[in-house]
Amino acid sequence: MQTAEIILKLFLATALGGLIGLERESSRKPAGLRTNILICLGATMMMILSTLLLKGENASTGDLTRIAAGVITGIGFMGAGTIIQSRGMIIGLTTAAGIWAVAVLGLVIGSGYYLFAVIFTAIIITTLLILGKVEAVHLKKGTHHYTVKSKSSKKVLLDIKKIALHEGIKFKEISHKKEGPLNIISFVFEAPDENEQCFYKSLTDLKEIIELNID
Repeated sequence: MQTAEIILKLFLATALGGLIGLERESSRKPAGLRTNILICLGATMMMILSTLLLKGENASTGDLTRIAAGVITGIGFMGAGTIIQSRGMIIGLTTAAGIWAVAVLGLVIGSGYYLFAVIFTAIIITTLLILGKVEAVHLKKGTHHYTVKSKSSKKVLLDIKKIALHEGIKFKEISHKKEGPLNIISFVFEAPDENEQCFYKSLTDLKEIIELNID
């Protein structure tokens, strides 16, 4: 394998992984631009390294297949780490599936199937971006006003933002004020009913929240 070919594969992995990462970053998902690039680069490099190490050693196609399978198995643990379960609700499945797909993309690039890699990337972005908008149109979004009372404002606010990040919720307005010994955090957002219900259930798990009101 020529040096120029290896460089081409690595740059292509950076570009295609970055395109998917940009969509994930714009949707405020945990696995964003850098994460997707690194996953794609890592999987690509594993295939390149495998080919170099097995070259000239009477290696069979089965050897490379086992290495690819090992990469997919390993990336599965990372994907599992992005999934959150709260009161029977599963959050982060799309992110986990995206991580797995980006790793597969890296293997495709590392194997030298560039056209298939580009087509695969286009399908992934179409699924995430365009179909995501179609879902948003068909899922009725409502405006929700939340007011949270707690003793500790910094930790609660950080936890609320983390939950909102996993749910893909963007706050339109957010304010904070002190009322005696309590901190009052108010925020407004638009979301489908299903997302709002998951968000609400996750908030009720926070022990720091003393009172939660919805207008």
